Amino acid sequence: MQKNFEMLQKKCNNILMRCFLTASVRNFPLFFLILFLGCQSKNVIEIDLHQNWSFAYENQLYSATIPGCIHTDLMNIGIIPDPFYRCNEDSVQWVSDSIWVYSTTFSGKEINKFKHAEIVFSGLDTYAEVYLNGAQLLHTEGSNLCDNMFRPWRFPLPKALKKKDNELIIKFLPSKKINQEKAKQLPYTLPDNRVFTRKAPYQSGWDWAPELVTCGIYKPVKIVAWNDFYVENIECVQRDLTDDKGVIEIIATILSDKEVRVNMWVKEKGIKQKTEGVIYPGVNKISQIIEIENPELWWPNGLGSQTLYDFNIHISTHKLFKVRWGFRTIELVQEKDDIGESFYFKINNIPVFMKGANWIPAHSFVSEMSNEKGQARYKHLLESCKDANMNMIRVWGGGIYENDYFYNLCDELGLLVWQDFMFACALYPADSAFLYNVKKEAEFQVKRLSRYPCLALWCGNNEVKNGWEDWGWQRNYTTEQRIEIGKNLHTLFNELLPGVVQTNDNRPYHPSSPLWGWGHPECLTEGDSHYWGVWWGEEPFEVWLPKTGRFMSEYGFQSYPQMSTIELFTLPEDRYLESPVMKNYQKHPRGVPIINRAMEQYAYIPDSLEEYVKISQEIQAYGIGKAIEAHRLKRPYCMGTLYWQLNDCWPVASWSSIDFYGNWKLLHHTVKEKFAPVIVATEELENGTTNIYVINDLLHDIEGDIIVTHVDGTTAIIPFHAEANSSTLVSIAYKKEIIQNVLQWDK
Repeated sequence: MQKNFEMLQKKCNNILMRCFLTASVRNFPLFFLILFLGCQSKNVIEIDLHQNWSFAYENQLYSATIPGCIHTDLMNIGIIPDPFYRCNEDSVQWVSDSIWVYSTTFSGKEINKFKHAEIVFSGLDTYAEVYLNGAQLLHTEGSNLCDNMFRPWRFPLPKALKKKDNELIIKFLPSKKINQEKAKQLPYTLPDNRVFTRKAPYQSGWDWAPELVTCGIYKPVKIVAWNDFYVENIECVQRDLTDDKGVIEIIATILSDKEVRVNMWVKEKGIKQKTEGVIYPGVNKISQIIEIENPELWWPNGLGSQTLYDFNIHISTHKLFKVRWGFRTIELVQEKDDIGESFYFKINNIPVFMKGANWIPAHSFVSEMSNEKGQARYKHLLESCKDANMNMIRVWGGGIYENDYFYNLCDELGLLVWQDFMFACALYPADSAFLYNVKKEAEFQVKRLSRYPCLALWCGNNEVKNGWEDWGWQRNYTTEQRIEIGKNLHTLFNELLPGVVQTNDNRPYHPSSPLWGWGHPECLTEGDSHYWGVWWGEEPFEVWLPKTGRFMSEYGFQSYPQMSTIELFTLPEDRYLESPVMKNYQKHPRGVPIINRAMEQYAYIPDSLEEYVKISQEIQAYGIGKAIEAHRLKRPYCMGTLYWQLNDCWPVASWSSIDFYGNWKLLHHTVKEKFAPVIVATEELENGTTNIYVINDLLHDIEGDIIVTHVDGTTAIIPFHAEANSSTLVSIAYKKEIIQNVLQWDK
């Protein structure tokens, strides 16, 4: 179906100017806006290349949207149907197996006035070859091929461009075929071929995601041209924080082709400081220490304000750069005790119980999150986290490193970020080329994200250690192969990634989440825990309390999205649970039987789909609500609860509390209640009595009354005094059966 590249290139040369249609220009992340504002000067120009792109299909050129991807471009012109409707996912699989070619033209007149020029691709997904005026273009690492969607690629331009109509062509290669070729080079078979490519793993399908392996220019692309020197990056590093002062260092990375004296001015409200320095040919760094007297602290949601300081930076002839910072300290405390080892966060020297959820990519097509509609989606989801009293989001390792808009919002909303590197549920190669690629990715992402005060933790992967130890993979290998694979994992997650973090950031690093799988007794006594005995193990909700670990970073239960969402991907004849369409939107192989079992235990199995959806959400909310109560009740033994999962990447039955279209499920309303700063929680004892606790996340003691309603309709009042930042047992072995607790306290 796809013509070969030579024919496409010839076709592009012949009809490019006749067939180009103007592509819509998308908003791009704040980080790139900052660089654009900062680098326009007589010595530097930046030219966005977001317009006049086309892609080739069956010997014709069609308008492309940049940033974008091939699936959305094909949908926009009606070549493929919406894969989020009925069973259309199956009908678009051919797209992933094809070669796709994108092209545009640009003028070289202004660029030729500068000594240095390069094209900077902020994100190419994923295997891409770049051509200029019919010739291969080599990136700064000496190859024509890009092979990692998680890092930018820079292509130096030739000295003399054509005054106009320089033709830029990007050829995207199918990742599946390349994965298969790389897999053949190993003497053994890894569980999943997608690991050979540094590409968002969830695109290949998950038990909540469709298989939509896309490609495209999914982030901004620009031309940068400069004389003498160019400010490549601005970093902000907190060096010290006391009650009296906060100290940060502003660091500028500058490329230069000559010896030049430069000035760096930093301004923040009434502060204005100047640094002078000399830069030399090559890569230079100049820095300035800034002290803020009596700084206001940045606090997680619920504990204080999210004070952010804005620093304006001028470097000689370059214009304005902006950096934003919030003063806070973050510490991950892992100390041996008589039970095992603690796992909790101190923020500004205060132990903080983390309340939150796991974040997956908010769309199957990542580029859809870079426009205004995508930003609105980010804003709604993250504001919903704040509204539900959360203070932490875990960016899961099977998705993507989110864009700058996401982290800016987390800064503003007081949402700490647990950041996984993008490795999940698989074994990975460790040849020199792969490790080099990962190191470049990690260096870029750590430097980029270290500018955000919300970032609390770097984690090496999701469930790789767990999978290697517990999922039966080791049975497939010889002793020698097991030793080699184990060494590869250690090299990647215990040497390379922590080394990058230590060199480029001061946040803590955790090698793998969870530390132990849920079948190990250690999962309850040390590290973080993914407790999937409920759901995967089909255990009842009553096990949450005895199965509470030191930090619960994953657990969950499925439900269906509301009927208005289901109606958007079905026809009336599809709306029964076992229809082919409804089965396509239940990706877990045992999803319906597990939900049915819980319905039988806690409610009933309804006959209609409408009632089934309603009861599924009630069961999910009840079960996860009980888990949150159990985890909070057991503080300080347990110091965090992050349920799986906050959101969806398409309309689907899943563990989410907010569906793809932004609708709160009943679970999210329950989460808001259970994550409130002060709640009542109960512990049912074997003798039929109940312990009653007041959990107080506030930083001061509180007093009040609990109005208890019994099964027989009578009530009682239990006065309490709850200590600050703690779980307080206020009634021991309460004898009457309780149906409701109402908390009253002086706020």
